Amino acid sequence: MIAVNILLNNQYTSDILNLNIVHIPIPYKYDVRDVYKMADGNKQAEKMGLVGLIALCVSAMVGSGVFDLPKNMSMEAGVTAQFLSWIITGIGIWFIAEMFVILSDVKPDLTAGLYKYAQVGFGSFTGFFSAWAYFVCECAANAAYAVLVMSTLDYFFPGTFTGGNNWPSVIGASIITWAITALVLRGVEVSSGVQKIATAIMLAVVIVFLVSVLFHFNIHTFTTNMNATHSVSSVSDKPMGSVMHQLMNTMMVTLWLFGGIEGAVVMSGKAKNVKQVAPATVIGFVICLVMYALVGMLSLGAYSYGQLAKMTSPSTAYILTNIWHNNIGRDVIAIALLVAVFSSWISWIQMLAELPQHAAAEDGSFPRAFAKVSKKGEPVFSIIIATVLIEIIILIAHFDESAYQMLLTIVGVMTVPPYLLSSMYLIKISRKENGDFPTNTKHHRGAGMAIGILAFLYIIFMAYSANIKYTLISFIFYAVGIPLYMWARHQHGKKIFTKGELIFAIVILVVAIYGVYDLVH
Repeated sequence: MIAVNILLNNQYTSDILNLNIVHIPIPYKYDVRDVYKMADGNKQAEKMGLVGLIALCVSAMVGSGVFDLPKNMSMEAGVTAQFLSWIITGIGIWFIAEMFVILSDVKPDLTAGLYKYAQVGFGSFTGFFSAWAYFVCECAANAAYAVLVMSTLDYFFPGTFTGGNNWPSVIGASIITWAITALVLRGVEVSSGVQKIATAIMLAVVIVFLVSVLFHFNIHTFTTNMNATHSVSSVSDKPMGSVMHQLMNTMMVTLWLFGGIEGAVVMSGKAKNVKQVAPATVIGFVICLVMYALVGMLSLGAYSYGQLAKMTSPSTAYILTNIWHNNIGRDVIAIALLVAVFSSWISWIQMLAELPQHAAAEDGSFPRAFAKVSKKGEPVFSIIIATVLIEIIILIAHFDESAYQMLLTIVGVMTVPPYLLSSMYLIKISRKENGDFPTNTKHHRGAGMAIGILAFLYIIFMAYSANIKYTLISFIFYAVGIPLYMWARHQHGKKIFTKGELIFAIVILVVAIYGVYDLVH
């Protein structure tokens, strides 16, 4: 037995010493991953229980989405299409949720799920591709949150933070960004406690909103022009095209709303009991589905889709202000939105930093520095890099008035690959000839295959509904990560590409080049 602090000749020495982990006895024939695991095991009290995992899922999914949901959905569809959208989305997202439930049960050792499913199933570069897509898109999501926070604060300081992207907004967003990073670095126990409180406040405000709207629900308003096929000038209704066209337009909205359903799976390595990941995912999904559907559909009983589409963001604040006939409703929603966004922000910082850390520590797909963890078990370098990237995107947003909407769309598009690869992995291990589906679980191989295929089809449907422009932009981001992967593999002394991976990388580069060409022209 030897101690970590005397391993002076090992290539990982500097990494280990920087973790402030000393005098941990380990076998002489050790693996650096064992050090991380042992250090994390000493922090069991700082891991998340069932309530913490549920709060993580809910806060990751909700963010700001619920508070502007009536407007966002009504800009795309009328009552009928919205109703059908919630049914289809509920079924489709359930497939995705169940996919993660099955994978967490049959492969509990694959912590940091999304990355490991892709890496184990399809190789190191595919795993990197999944982790990188997730990392970048959620950095963009947090930057969008920063813009929204400052825009909402303008309610209380009129004219100071106009648009959420002027210079006072940039400064304020930067301060908040680094403050949240500091909170996350204090450890999962502290940040999880904040999430629980924030989630409780958000849910309480949503309940108040629902009760208020329910008392003002008018069946005549709800049933008038349900298919949104003709104009009703008195309520600002305009023709929205066919019901199917409207339905397709809502898909990217609902994809954004449910992004984060994988939260408990991604953070399974920080769970007190990995068996709680599955129920946390299901409970979080049900809470959000019921909440979203009620907020969207009940609002259509108080105002027409045309009226909702014209409302100032966040539309729930406008609705509550009109119902209560004072500005208290606006203030309540604004405060709740800020609380929800802060909670979601914390969730995404935690989640997006997990995947590169695992990829660096276990497979060498990210540079070694990403493997570093603090004495509280937090992937400190990964979190810092994520924060720097968020800061850069905040600065870019200053020069683009439509940056918020663009970022949200790109985030939605870039969540598709990690989801798609997870479904493909479930299909792969469920094949009879593969023999990689355990028999000692409550889930049957046939059910795994069915759920995997159905989740795959729904994810393809979501991808099809996306604007091709934003799909091309997402490939530009994918291509930027390829040199990082090549550097990491060289650093770890591993083969960079297999023949199949090289072809995959070339395809990404070609599509990215076409994306740049399309943007320029």
